Amino acid sequence: MQRKPIDKALFLGVPAFLLALFILNITAEGEVKLAATLGSVGLCIGFFSYLRSRRFGNRYPIEKLIEKDGDFVVFHFLQGLDRQPLRVNANTIYALNFSHHYLGVILESGNGKVFDFHYPHKEAVIKARLQVVLGDDGFNNVKKNV
Repeated sequence: MQRKPIDKALFLGVPAFLLALFILNITAEGEVKLAATLGSVGLCIGFFSYLRSRRFGNRYPIEKLIEKDGDFVVFHFLQGLDRQPLRVNANTIYALNFSHHYLGVILESGNGKVFDFHYPHKEAVIKARLQVVLGDDGFNNVKKNV
């Protein structure tokens, strides 16, 4: 799954612009300082609202973020510029942790390998996709929210 160029620009541009506003806020006085502060807060709220919006979720359908490839499950990362997807055998998944816009995959019991994914989808959508990918038996054999 390839990230859209506009999203790459947003992921790099917004934090850079926030840093510039922060520096301006430190060095400025009076009305400029107030404008920089309000701009920073507004930009943060707008950026995080966009990341949680339905529009952003529609750009990255859950079917392309979590895929089945034979006996393997492929989890694509949204964060990280050119990060390779996690490809694991479905039988090696020990537990899955779900939350709003979050999926945690634990591969071994005890102190095993843990991978965190932040997806623009609700918990029920992520669970439903994993149930399709792992199958009913595989999904029921995996521990949940441990």
